[in-house]
Amino acid sequence: MTAQDDAKPTPPESAPTPAQARAHTKHLFVLASAQILSGVGNGAGLALGALLAAKLSGSAHWAGTVTVAISLAGVITALPLARLAVNRGRRFALTTGYALGAVGAAGMMLSAALGSFALLLLAALLLGVAATTNLQARFAATDGSAPGRRARDLSMVVWALTIGEVVGPSLAGPGADLAAGLGLPTDAGAFLFSTVGLIFAAVIIAVGLRPDPLPARSEARDLAPKPSIAQGLRALRSAPGAGVGVAAVAAGHACMVAVMSMTTLHLAALHHDQGAAGPSAHTLTIVGLTLSGHFAGMYAFSPVVGFLADRWGHRRALLCAQLLFALSALACILFPGNVGLVSVALFVLGVAWSFSSITGSAVVADLVPDKGRVAAQGLTDACMSGGGVLAGLGSGFLLAALGYQGLNAASLAIAVLMTVLIVARVPAARRAA
Repeated sequence: MTAQDDAKPTPPESAPTPAQARAHTKHLFVLASAQILSGVGNGAGLALGALLAAKLSGSAHWAGTVTVAISLAGVITALPLARLAVNRGRRFALTTGYALGAVGAAGMMLSAALGSFALLLLAALLLGVAATTNLQARFAATDGSAPGRRARDLSMVVWALTIGEVVGPSLAGPGADLAAGLGLPTDAGAFLFSTVGLIFAAVIIAVGLRPDPLPARSEARDLAPKPSIAQGLRALRSAPGAGVGVAAVAAGHACMVAVMSMTTLHLAALHHDQGAAGPSAHTLTIVGLTLSGHFAGMYAFSPVVGFLADRWGHRRALLCAQLLFALSALACILFPGNVGLVSVALFVLGVAWSFSSITGSAVVADLVPDKGRVAAQGLTDACMSGGGVLAGLGSGFLLAALGYQGLNAASLAIAVLMTVLIVARVPAARRAA
């Protein structure tokens, strides 16, 4: 197999017809609109989840459990959502995911009001279904893509999350004031916005995603068996280089989740005002603005990242991601007490995640043939969420044992290991005979 063969799916794909192109443009608009609204829910959950878990559990050791629950939902539901997409279409699968996420956001608000840690974790699992649905939505954006445009189409839908993910954490301060006015704990208010946003996301998909993009893209519903781990692995093995894309997505997500979730506790500790009723509105505002900048880094430059990934090629874009991960970690290691530099480092971490997630996902979409693509995409999402689970489980204990600097040193080590893997495997895959 030549380098050119390896870089494109086999057999070659024809360009969409004008009618298919118009439908695809409509699908991108609908998916992007839903992403904006769902991003509000996920942004608030990630911004306040660690603080709420630490408060309700009584220990910072368990601060990462909300992130674990959100990521665990991805491990559990990624392949079932992929199966649902094959059997019932993307529209039904995405609507179901956002509806379950809305229930989870309402449950997290209720857990803060009741002081129930168990309810918080159960609700975070349901909110995590919405996060998994966002991952599937980015693959839905590639269902009708013209050859050579998958990274750009995928990145446009990812970019739409910028608005919601930036707005979500910034509602932490206003949400605290709203909650106080309603007689609720300060960390409950933002989840009201999350619930409403996810409900509207489900409605937009249910009404607007017609005709369904998956059967319009291929005969996947008729030809492909139900997506499973085994089918996903077979599809990845049949596409040299695709496994590196999955590894990049999972490792990058693990680094991002670990550092991001513990930064909320780190910033709260710097301000020394965590009280029985929860952090002050001032601290929540600082945390929210810092994470808004981080989420902007994750999503705002997605179209540029997608363009560069298509223009540079997989290897260079993935190496760029590792460089940015390393720079972010070094800044946090060297200047942990500087809130401004930590905020900049979180922004750079977000850009690194964007390069890793978009490029790695595009590798899978580009290299895996149609018949196994949905299964491979579902497995990619499951691995990504699995990386988040491991990061969430370990980040709280790493923070307690090694401090914020030690946590970032672990992230730096992962970036170095991924660099070695990319350099060793990606060129070999492209030259494979």
